[in-house]
Amino acid sequence: MSEAAPGKGGAHCAVTPGARVTRAVASIAVGTFAVINGDNPWCAIPAGVCATFLMIGALTGWCPTSLLSSTRKVNTAPNTLGYAEARQSIKL
Repeated sequence: MSEAAPGKGGAHCAVTPGARVTRAVASIAVGTFAVINGDNPWCAIPAGVCATFLMIGALTGWCPTSLLSSTRKVNTAPNTLGYAEARQSIKL
């Protein structure tokens, strides 16, 4: 789902224009909710943060969920028995 962009080092997940438009509309709706509930900071602050992340994702295609995923590739030595392992790619 998330794929590193060449040269950017970031992950992109909203690949279609429709997904980006949907995120922008959702960001506006959540941002409006945050403004309406401005007198209740326990509700307004998280909604504002979510609206910000949604708009960043709509404009750039960046996924906030990529902060939680590990994209590190671990290189291991092949086993000494010669059998293919699940952690290695198998070519048919």
